[in-house]
Amino acid sequence: MIASSDPEVLFGGGLGGFVFHMAICMMLIFVAYFIQAVIHESGHLVFGLLTGYRFVSFRIGSIMFIKENGKLRVKLYNIVGTGGQCLMMPPPWKESMPYRLYNFGGCIMNFIASIVFLALFIFAVPGSFGALFCGMLCAVGFGNVLINGIPLQVGGISNDGHNALLLGKNPVTLRAFWLQLYVNGLISEGERMRNMPGEWFFLPKGEELNDPIICTVGVMKYNYYYDIHDFAAAEETAEYLLKAPGLLGLHKNELLCELMFLRIFRGAEPQEIDSLNTKELDKYIKATANYVSRRRLAYAYQLLYRKNITMAQKCLELFERTLQSYPYSAEIENEKEVIELIKAKAEIF
Repeated sequence: MIASSDPEVLFGGGLGGFVFHMAICMMLIFVAYFIQAVIHESGHLVFGLLTGYRFVSFRIGSIMFIKENGKLRVKLYNIVGTGGQCLMMPPPWKESMPYRLYNFGGCIMNFIASIVFLALFIFAVPGSFGALFCGMLCAVGFGNVLINGIPLQVGGISNDGHNALLLGKNPVTLRAFWLQLYVNGLISEGERMRNMPGEWFFLPKGEELNDPIICTVGVMKYNYYYDIHDFAAAEETAEYLLKAPGLLGLHKNELLCELMFLRIFRGAEPQEIDSLNTKELDKYIKATANYVSRRRLAYAYQLLYRKNITMAQKCLELFERTLQSYPYSAEIENEKEVIELIKAKAEIF
């Protein structure tokens, strides 16, 4: 094992040695981030199971493990702005619903792991790759604790600390959080939103409009209308929610995309459609081009708005290809139905 901490001994001198040194450091940082992301999401899983939650899905990057018909399957799914996500079915609703350990489980595991890596760094051979890697794992882990534990909204998404802070203030928020996890669990099991009681979902009012978790129930209300194909109500709901101060940036961009689709579908005036296509939204659309809903938007845009049959066919092929690895069968079923509605609108059979 190399014991020297001198870069010239480790990597050689000169510019070549420096570039090689930096490349190794960047690679180790990437690997350390990946390992700590797995540890973080495992923390949510472990502490969720300990407090009565059931496994639904586990995602790192775009690789998702999801329980489907009692079997664990691998799918491709990504949410822009997140490195991973562990979703679980909550225990039956009660006002004393456990939420702290589930939300802070990731930070707890990162902290424990970082203490272990710090100890390994201290006892490792000074200047060795092992010491360097353990130091990076420790630094990234403690960074994760701060980024996820201190209440923040990062990239338009509430972190674990922010969620826990909101949940501890308002029982309505806690109920909304439970409902969000419960509905996601049902969807992962193949249940359509259209088959769920419509009264589950409500639009926030008054001070509730400042609460991002309660606003999420409003977004589910939109999804419910979309699933029953009540596009007029869906459009009205999207326009209402876009005025909510507490709406997360992620949900705002998604609703703007949906609003664009709904206006295209009903044949709105070009200025109504084009007014939504800002530089910011265009950037988001490009970043999420592989989402199933984006494929559907692109198909409707080319077929109904641009009247470009050739491009629309290419968009349809991409849509069908994306469905092959998409994890939620209930959403696949609905999106296929909407594609047929788009074809009917364009009189393509």
